[in-house]
Amino acid sequence: MASDRVPSRMDASSVLVLVVSGLMLMCATVTAQEPAAPTDRTLLVFNDAATTERQLIWFMEQGWGGQILDEMITDLLLQQAAEEAGLKVTAGEVDAEVARVIAEYPSEQAFEHMLRDSGMTIKGLRIQLQRDLLIDKLIAQRTGIDEQGLREYYEAHRGEFATPPRVHLFDIVTLTLEDAYAARERLVASEAFSTVASEMSQDPTAKQGGDRGWITPEDVLEPTVRDVVFRMQLGEMSDPVQCEDHCHIFYAKALDPGRQLTFEEARSEVAETLRAKRGISRELYLSLLKQRASIDVRWKPHSYLNEVYRDLSTVKVVVRGERLSLPRPAQLLPNSNLLVPAAAVLQAIGAAVQWDGVARTLTATRDSLQIRLIAGSRTLQAGERELEMKEAPVVRDGVLMMSPRVPIEALGGGVLWNRADNTLYVEARSGPPRPEAPGGIPPPLIPPGGDYD
Repeated sequence: MASDRVPSRMDASSVLVLVVSGLMLMCATVTAQEPAAPTDRTLLVFNDAATTERQLIWFMEQGWGGQILDEMITDLLLQQAAEEAGLKVTAGEVDAEVARVIAEYPSEQAFEHMLRDSGMTIKGLRIQLQRDLLIDKLIAQRTGIDEQGLREYYEAHRGEFATPPRVHLFDIVTLTLEDAYAARERLVASEAFSTVASEMSQDPTAKQGGDRGWITPEDVLEPTVRDVVFRMQLGEMSDPVQCEDHCHIFYAKALDPGRQLTFEEARSEVAETLRAKRGISRELYLSLLKQRASIDVRWKPHSYLNEVYRDLSTVKVVVRGERLSLPRPAQLLPNSNLLVPAAAVLQAIGAAVQWDGVARTLTATRDSLQIRLIAGSRTLQAGERELEMKEAPVVRDGVLMMSPRVPIEALGGGVLWNRADNTLYVEARSGPPRPEAPGGIPPPLIPPGGDYD
């Protein structure tokens, strides 16, 4: 529905200017400095009481100032990335996006209600849409999703980009079939549907004369009801439809068969679909910006953010829901392949591990399965099979580092890589070996979540 696709963040920019004006971006390092000394300037008057700038800064230092600071850092990193890429969003592009959002609402009043309910202004909406458009351009440049690619995908998948059929539905809900037929007899006798609904319906919509508003097939969970409603003709009244413990009588006041969206109307959705297929979302892109940035928060009440940012850029390994303490940090290579400490991870899934320092070989046994890793060789011995890893194991600081997917799956486990939080999730289950897929590698328990081995 329209409200699901409309931005809901508050207009943070005006708040940020007011409360964190001392923050600045310096060169390649984002440095959040302590704000200038607050004053007794009055910012708000309520019930004849005044709130000053000094009071506001105090409240920020107690808690939510860190959230605003994090958002400002994110926006500064985004601006820096856009400048380095030579990208910008024009006023015309923002105008078009605002018009698209407004068009998703049945009236201008409904659009204004959305703004009010989400705590936004039209200026705040424009700022958010401009930000989203800029992120989309940066992702497109990063992933090669250009205008031609968007149009080609749209033309090849036109059926995916259409508005669904809708019915403006009125409904009478009764607890027995006898009451349903009694209600229908009154309707056949030309009584107004709204009158019968308000008197006989057992549903909360009785207060609105049975009016359920516009509904789409996705809004109807019961297949029997869905089949009846979306076969109705304009102005048609249904026979009683019996469900488990109640009955319905429906009236189709208006119909909208749905329509094909133009490329311009569907462009944002097409881009979102392609981003999902290529494994990068807006949230992931912003997370990657912070992971790769050097950030030093010097505002003492919120210096805890430094640890948050350091942890964000650290590759984490989670087994059975618990984060492992690793003898050496996991490493994400420039080619997006991942290396993790072999012994620590394999032991965490229940394998018995033996390391031969002379032969530089690690043997891991779990249940009836055994694998052998050799430093410098991409070939993994798994019983009588030989499997290929994308990265050869290497010894670093006395620790054998391995690509996790093939060894873990060969021992009956599964992996999921979440790039947004820089975490490798490992599933360790017991039981007989799983059947092999073509090529001799067992199918993963968990689908791959990123472009790594």
